[in-house]
Amino acid sequence: MRIRRFLPFLFLLGLGLGAQDATVKDTFLQAKALWATQGDREGATARFEQVVGVLAPRAATLDPAWSQVLCESYNWLAVLDDRHAQTKPRAQGRLQALIDLDPDFEVDRTLTSQRLTTLFDRLKAEKYAPVKFSYSPEGGTLSVDGRPGPPLGRRFLPFGSHKLAYSRPGYASVELSLDLASGEGRTADFKLTRVSSTVTLYVQPSGAEVLVDGRSLGRTKGQAGAEAAALAVPLGLRPEDLSEAFVISELAAGPHQLELRAPCHRTKVLEMEANLATPWADHTLEPIRLDDSKGTLSVGSAWPGGELFLSGQSQGPLPVAQLPVCSGPYDLLVRFPAGGFSKRITVEEGKALTVDARPKPRLAFLGLEGETDFTGRARLLSLLEGLGDRLQQVAFLPARPGEAPREALARVKASREAELILLATPVPAKVVHQVELLVATLEGEEERLLVKPLEEDPLGALAARLNAVPALHEPGLGLSLLEVPGEPGPWVLSASEAAQKAGLQVGKALTQADGKPLPSIQALRRVLEGARGSVALSQGGAAVTLPVQTEALEIPLGASNLCYPAVLAHLRLLYAGAKGDEANLIRLNLGLGLMHFRKYDKAIEQLRDARLSTVSGVSQGTLDYHTGLCFLRLGSAYQAEATQAFRQALKYPQATLLGPDGPLVGPLARQALEDLK
Repeated sequence: MRIRRFLPFLFLLGLGLGAQDATVKDTFLQAKALWATQGDREGATARFEQVVGVLAPRAATLDPAWSQVLCESYNWLAVLDDRHAQTKPRAQGRLQALIDLDPDFEVDRTLTSQRLTTLFDRLKAEKYAPVKFSYSPEGGTLSVDGRPGPPLGRRFLPFGSHKLAYSRPGYASVELSLDLASGEGRTADFKLTRVSSTVTLYVQPSGAEVLVDGRSLGRTKGQAGAEAAALAVPLGLRPEDLSEAFVISELAAGPHQLELRAPCHRTKVLEMEANLATPWADHTLEPIRLDDSKGTLSVGSAWPGGELFLSGQSQGPLPVAQLPVCSGPYDLLVRFPAGGFSKRITVEEGKALTVDARPKPRLAFLGLEGETDFTGRARLLSLLEGLGDRLQQVAFLPARPGEAPREALARVKASREAELILLATPVPAKVVHQVELLVATLEGEEERLLVKPLEEDPLGALAARLNAVPALHEPGLGLSLLEVPGEPGPWVLSASEAAQKAGLQVGKALTQADGKPLPSIQALRRVLEGARGSVALSQGGAAVTLPVQTEALEIPLGASNLCYPAVLAHLRLLYAGAKGDEANLIRLNLGLGLMHFRKYDKAIEQLRDARLSTVSGVSQGTLDYHTGLCFLRLGSAYQAEATQAFRQALKYPQATLLGPDGPLVGPLARQALEDLK
C-alpha cells in the first residue's frame, strides 16, 4: 500500500511543472476533498505532500497563482499534522516554511486552530513587522528593495532598512525609506503627482513592437485577463487572444504617430491626436489587430542533396515548394554535399518567390602562416578575413580563431567542408615586403600569387580572378566565322546543314543582321545577346532567318584573369548536377583544366570516356583532338593511342577549338599525325 501511494508523487517529480499543471492542481483538489468529505487525514496528507514535492523546489520562480497553491498546501499540512500526536511537532515547520515563502500570506483562520494561528502570528512577529499602505491613485506598482509587486494594503517586511517606491504610468514616482524593528508597525502613504497622459494598448498578436514617433518602447507580452473582456468580446475575440495591457506614458504635447510591428504581420501605423496627450488623462484604445503578412518560397536545384536554411533555421531537403514564409528579408542558405549556395532574399506579402540554387565552391581561409611580425601584417590579415564581402562566385569561410593553418588544413581535408583553400605565407627576407597567397583545390591543383601588404589594394587581383568564371555556352547560329581584311563583314567558314538549307552560303561574308550593318564578329555577338529567338542575316541578297541556339565553348587556358583551381572547383560542382551532352561538355573542360596543371593522365580519364552528340563547333572532334594531345604529353609509350585519337578527330571536319569561331580541328589533327610519322 505504501509503494502504491508514492507512485503518483514519483511520476510528478519525473515531469516538468509546465506539462503537469493540470495534474498538480487536480492532486491539490483531491487532497482537499479527501479531508473535507471523507475525513481521510492520511490520504489528504499524502497528496498535499505530492504537491509540495513538485512546487517547493521551484518556489523562487513560481507565479503568484502557484505560489498561492503552495502556501495553502503548507497551511493544510500544518492543520493535518496538528491533529495527530506523532505528527504534531511537524506543524511548526510547515508554518515556518509558509512564512519564509510568503510572509504576506494569511492562514485560513476558519480552518486553522487557535493554537496554530497564535503560533503562526508569533513566528511571523519574530522576523517581520507589519506595514500599512495607502495609495493615491490606486492601480500602480509597489517596489520593495527593488522588487516590484502588487500594491497590497498591508505587507510584512523583514526587520531592518527598506527602500519603497510606488509608481504609476502618467505620474511621478515616490520613494520612501523605512527602518523596521521588532514589535512595531509602520505606515507608508503614497500620493503621486500627475505629469502626463497615458495610452493603454491591447494588441493581437502578443510580442508586437511598439514605436511612438519612430522610437521603440518595447514589445507587448503575455495574455490579457478578464479586465479586457469588455474590449475583446465586441470584436469577436477572447481576452486571451490579446496581449497584456501595454501602457504608453510620458506623451509630450501634440499629435504622435503610433507604429506596431510583428513578425509575419503587416506593420500598422496609427495617428494619435493631440487630445490624447493634453489635457492629462488615461486613455484605452480599442484592441488593435495586425493582419497576417506572408508570401511563399520555392527553392529547387539540379544538384542533389541540398538542405535549405532560412536565417539559420532548417526547412528540410530540396526541393521545397510553396513554403509559406513570413514576409521580410532572409539569409537563404543551401548546403550541398559539396559546395554551398547563399543569397539575401526578401519575401514580399502575397507574392511567390522562386530560387534556383546553384552551389558555389567553398573557399576556406586557413590563416596567415607563422608568427613573423612585419609592417602591414594586421592590415593584410584584416583584408583577408573580409575577403568574402568581395566574392560573388565563391562562398568564403573565414579562418577559425586560434587555429593554426596546418590544423585548419587537416580539418578541411577530413571534413570536406570546402573545395578550395587559401593560405597566406610571408616571403622570407630581412624585411617582409611580399606575402605569397596560395589557392588550391583539395585534389592538389594550386596557384600562387605574390602581393605587397602595403599596396593600396593587395587583394584586388585575387578577388577579380576568383570572381571570373568562364562561360561554357554562348548564343550562336550554327556558323563558324572569320574576319577577313577587305570583306564587308564576317566570313562564313562553315555552316550547319540547317543554315545551309535555309539559304546561307559558305565562303561568303555576312553584311547585315536584322537589317543593320554587320562589320565584325563582335557586332554579331551583341545582336545575339539581345535577340529574341531568331536573327535575320543577309549576305548581300535576301535575308535568311536563323534560330538562335546555344553553342558550346572551351575554357581558355593560360588566361591571367582566371584562378584555375577555382575554375576546376566550379566545373566539378557543375558536373554533379549535369546530364547528357551538358555533362560531357563539362568533362571536356575539366580535362582542359587538368591539362593546364599538366596532369595529363587525370585529363585523359575525363576525356576518353566522354561523348558529345554534336559534330560542329566545340564537339566530339574537339574532344578527340585534346585526347590525342594528352597522350602525346605522356610520351612515346602512348604514340599509338595519340595516333588513334587524332584520326578520330579527322572524322569531324566542322569541329573547332575554343568556340564556334575558333580554328578548325581537322588541319591541326592532320599536322599532328604528320609530326608522329
